[in-house]
Amino acid sequence: MDLAPLELAVNRLRDAQAAVDAARADVEMEAVGAVRNGAPVDVVCDACGLAPHDLLRMEKTAGELPH
Repeated sequence: MDLAPLELAVNRLRDAQAAVDAARADVEMEAVGAVRNGAPVDVVCDACGLAPHDLLRMEKTAGELPH
């Protein structure tokens, strides 16, 4: 039985999941940065899809952001 196509599909899925995780981290960091720079929480949440509670929690725990 040839499992090469399945293994290839699994590798593509893992790569896609890693890319989504990285993109989510970027969005969260940028959203925290926007709030810290004075953007209204509701506007940032509308733009990125985060819940206000989650964004405010991230902002309090994020520490210093890279520039």
